[in-house]
Amino acid sequence: MKPVKILLFLFFFLPIIIKAQSVFEIKFKAGITQYRGALVLYDDGTGAFRVKYFSDGQTRMVEQQMKVENTTEGMRLAGYNPVYPGTKYTYSNYNADNFYLTQDENGVYTCENIDDAGSQSKCNIRLISGDNTDKNRFLKDFDWSL
Repeated sequence: MKPVKILLFLFFFLPIIIKAQSVFEIKFKAGITQYRGALVLYDDGTGAFRVKYFSDGQTRMVEQQMKVENTTEGMRLAGYNPVYPGTKYTYSNYNADNFYLTQDENGVYTCENIDDAGSQSKCNIRLISGDNTDKNRFLKDFDWSL
């Protein structure tokens, strides 16, 4: 299965699947800035997302809470409360990310990020497979672990 198909399968069957957590990489861009994030999604449809990007001469990182929601626009991973990673301090100049996943009449999946300010961009999602060691190796780049 393609990673997006796996992600959508997990979303539709989260109440049934007994899987403590899934880890995904999400990439997108806004203007010339590229963003790379780590999403940890739990079996209840909630999770957290840490995203890294380069701005004002340095690499920055934001953490936000995520929730899977069904909408008229398709499946949405809604971001809430951007904070400095590992804290409760609001990251005031960052607009929360909202990822919309849809499938067209030909079965082709697409992903789009529309942040809370309305900025739109296409995104790519990849499931991080393997055991917790493999997932933690990926998450280490975000100062995170399971």
